[in-house]
Amino acid sequence: MLLFALALLIFLFTAITLSFLPQDLSDLAGRDEDGPTATPARNLKRVLENAADQSIKVTLTEEEINQWLAHEIKGQQEGLLASGVSYDGTWVRLKEGSVDLIFEREAFNRKHTVAMNVEIEQLVEDNNQMSSNIHWRGGRLGQMPVMQGYLTLVMSSYKELAEVMEPEVAALRSLLEGKALVKIEEGKVTFEPRAQQDNLGLDGF
Repeated sequence: MLLFALALLIFLFTAITLSFLPQDLSDLAGRDEDGPTATPARNLKRVLENAADQSIKVTLTEEEINQWLAHEIKGQQEGLLASGVSYDGTWVRLKEGSVDLIFEREAFNRKHTVAMNVEIEQLVEDNNQMSSNIHWRGGRLGQMPVMQGYLTLVMSSYKELAEVMEPEVAALRSLLEGKALVKIEEGKVTFEPRAQQDNLGLDGF
């Protein structure tokens, strides 16, 4: 029993320590620690709207998405700890098959990161009908991996992001409702609209 309690204590100490250590963001294309320096080459809202309206294929890179986020989102920390916490950025990391959505803050002179992993599942039936669903797959609190259940602790931040980026989210919904095939790869995401058919169910989006 004592050995079990000791192991549990070590585990909790490790988990708490990792949660306060920020994950390494140096691999993120388009992120500048000193703030946005380059104007995004394309208006991503307009790019997504045109792709949906004209049914054309479009590819977005991690670099231009992060540059766009840096210019468009002016975050402000609210709540009881607002005086000691600052917003430093919102970023995406495009990986093979999924996206990390990352919030970067500084709390009492220490970096802190919260990340959620997202997958888009698309199924084509025998009758060529397609459905799309967005799944939240857990993430990281600092460097500590966490399961999907922790989503309730941070979902308010992601809802606020969706509200701030409402025009871009609406354009993205139009693409998916237009049955665009989504391919997420290392460093880029491609939307390729299919022929117009019935609307898709977008549960969870």
